[in-house]
Amino acid sequence: MPRVVVTGGSGRLGQHAISHLMEHGYEVLSLDIVPPPAKLCDSWLCDLRRSGDLYEALTGADAAIHLGAYQAPNLAPDCETFSNNVTATYNVLKAVVDLGVPRVVCASSIAAYGFLYAPKIWAPEYLPLDEAHPCRPQDPYALSKVFGEQLADSCTRYSDVTMVSLRFSGVNFDPAYRELPRRWADPGVRMGTFWSYVDARDAAVACRLALEAPLSGHHVFNIAAPTSRYPEPTDELVRRYIPGTQIKEGYSGHWGGLDVTKAGKVLGFTAAHVWRDYLNPDGSPKT
Repeated sequence: MPRVVVTGGSGRLGQHAISHLMEHGYEVLSLDIVPPPAKLCDSWLCDLRRSGDLYEALTGADAAIHLGAYQAPNLAPDCETFSNNVTATYNVLKAVVDLGVPRVVCASSIAAYGFLYAPKIWAPEYLPLDEAHPCRPQDPYALSKVFGEQLADSCTRYSDVTMVSLRFSGVNFDPAYRELPRRWADPGVRMGTFWSYVDARDAAVACRLALEAPLSGHHVFNIAAPTSRYPEPTDELVRRYIPGTQIKEGYSGHWGGLDVTKAGKVLGFTAAHVWRDYLNPDGSPKT
């Protein structure tokens, strides 16, 4: 039974990831600074900024999934958000390399591109965003994600550990999507996701696929649903809010703002949960 250490295991995505891993035969150890809401597996209280517990937890592990971080700006002072996230990621990656843990999967974010929490939005070079689009972060959270990816690049240059960074879009934790229609009134709010999203259940699957794919070195993947979270065609939203933005060939209708082609081809990732399976376009639940 492969043994995986999940940091941030008490968080909402952490709980989904742990449940999914255990359903697929993994032995899981959860690390978090707070107790889990439900004890799904062995759990340690651990401050990722202190490396001692990390080395003990990761000794003999087959892999790690690093989800532990402040999940957005403004949850703490800017300097705390940045220093906590970068220090935690460095400590996890350093311990993985030192102990020879074969693989680590890290939660990055669509925020790495720079648009999500930017004080003023600007037009991307093209949509949907793929992994080659430039990253121009302006806030401490987005900067911490870009730094985390650069740390993974560095570590894989001098070690044989495989590292995977998953750029998640906005994660939906409401399995029935009951709150989503409230957002439809103003598609300009939180426009930096470019109307993309990912279901928490699919995000958990992506974590497992990133553990299992035959890879070496460091790889970055966008993780999102293939369609947008709004009932209007995405082309119309682009014309309304960021006119003149280039739309890549082959995209029309209700496409999402993150291009997940690479994750599909390399990881075998396909989103199984989209809001249209649960809601009608008028916002009423499907029966």
